Amino acid sequence: MALSAAESEVEAGDSGRLLVLYASQTGNAMDAAERLGREAERGGCPAVEVLSMESFEPSCLPRERFVVFVVSTTGQGDPPDSMKSFWKYLLQKNLSRQWLEGVHYAVFGLGDSGYQKYNFPAKKLDQRIFGLGAERIVEKGLGDDQHPSGYENEISMTTLPHYIYLSQLCKYEGALDPWLLSLWKSLNEINPSLLPRISNITNPNMNILGDPKVQVTYYSSSEVPEDCKILDPKKLIKSARSMSPALKFHDDGEEPNMLQMVTNLRLTKDGSDRDVRHFELEDSSSAISYKIGDALEVLPSQNPSAVDAFIKRCNLDPDCYITVC
Repeated sequence: MALSAAESEVEAGDSGRLLVLYASQTGNAMDAAERLGREAERGGCPAVEVLSMESFEPSCLPRERFVVFVVSTTGQGDPPDSMKSFWKYLLQKNLSRQWLEGVHYAVFGLGDSGYQKYNFPAKKLDQRIFGLGAERIVEKGLGDDQHPSGYENEISMTTLPHYIYLSQLCKYEGALDPWLLSLWKSLNEINPSLLPRISNITNPNMNILGDPKVQVTYYSSSEVPEDCKILDPKKLIKSARSMSPALKFHDDGEEPNMLQMVTNLRLTKDGSDRDVRHFELEDSSSAISYKIGDALEVLPSQNPSAVDAFIKRCNLDPDCYITVC
């Protein structure tokens, strides 16, 4: 059946569009998806859309031509809450093996190899999408919280703050970096018009900056608004936590538990490429319930010498206040 002019225009538009769908429980998959979207824009992709799976109508998936899925893992290998309805739709028995024919896709998962069902949601999603007739752009990528090359290796464990609260810390970037490079090169081979400026990704020009995600305002010590003066440590942490993407997925309205670290013991030998720690946390005011799958979020303190160097390099007043929103 011939396509109408309007339908042909839609098809042509779709061929130059990259859809990024993510399913996140604490915000890590969302961060990875947003990074993927920014890199695609830097590469000149005509149309990039980054959406949570719960915001996308799964019946529209066959209309897409290029889709990248970024999926995290929660609990004992369970999919994030935002993926459940999407996944349920894909499991319908009436979907044929040709349902996604013509769709090119890729999957990147975030998980922890310390668990038996490592990256199960990403693995199962990859199999199901392929089984419905879609074509892989690249093999699935699996980010591992145990990866030794994660960006957290740059944080000295001795600079952790005394107070921390529940959420998640991951090390997926060690696997994401090479996977993204392979993804962009493969996409360019399939459709060169999708990334006309691919060299901006593979050989990034650091002078090209994307739109800022937050706005930073500086105040001299004499012009600080009264509502910006936060001296209570709990209020400072609450203010910092308000900017965490994890709150979009884990905001139960309860106050975070303020714990004091009383033991920080390294379990791996000196010189090992892995830094495994035994922490003991204490809350003298009340008992804290814990269940398997709960995770820990850490607000690390900065190295004072690094802060001083940054202030000097940017010619800032060390007594000034800043607001981030």
